[in-house]
Amino acid sequence: MSTRNAIEDLFRRRTRPAGDGHLNWTGYRNKKGTATLHWNGSNHSALRIAYRIRTGSDPIGYAHATCEHPGCVAPKHAADSAVTPRRGHHTGPINRQPNSSDDQVKALLREELSDRQIGKRLRTSPKRVAALRAELGIPSRPVTFEGRWDANTEPADGGHIRWTGRFRAGSNPAIAHEGRDTSPRRIAFERLHGRPAVGRVLPGCGYGPCVRPEHLEDQPMRDQLASQYAAIFGEVAA
Repeated sequence: MSTRNAIEDLFRRRTRPAGDGHLNWTGYRNKKGTATLHWNGSNHSALRIAYRIRTGSDPIGYAHATCEHPGCVAPKHAADSAVTPRRGHHTGPINRQPNSSDDQVKALLREELSDRQIGKRLRTSPKRVAALRAELGIPSRPVTFEGRWDANTEPADGGHIRWTGRFRAGSNPAIAHEGRDTSPRRIAFERLHGRPAVGRVLPGCGYGPCVRPEHLEDQPMRDQLASQYAAIFGEVAA
């Protein structure tokens, strides 16, 4: 598979249909909220890749969405700012209401959820949550692995759990834990099986973004499965 085809395939696996031809981005977003895909040590704009899928070439200016669906990365909605001017940053009402009420945010704060967990659940800014936290005088809890896991995963069809957070080398989930950058798959595997993982931890279910602990395998598990297949097919051949 060529580099171009590989990155475009990864783009497709980081999206989810949202109706009316829109595509939601399920992958990593940078600090500005821009949909970003990490590939071969570099960050790529998801909209730039979408434009390339639609036209076969890179935009001259900035890639932007022509629709009003928040965060849409559908290729047919991707345009080049050098050809099609970008819509104004404030096309909606100046005083439009946030996605959730203050009371909804405060209720979840009292349930001791983190700012990011609440932001993800209510589709609002964690900074807004933090401001309401300060207003109520509720101290922030240290961010645990469980908190980061909840903020960066979502259920997927077929019983899988999709990683929506940061990726390394294009397809390897990554998370900051205890002062180091590590694999959430490795941590989830070790917590489920009660032993350190040996070799790479990969989803044995075949679904690339899956991090469901029960679906993860390390090298000894893969070797054991290969031996079982060899024994089964060897007996059939005999």
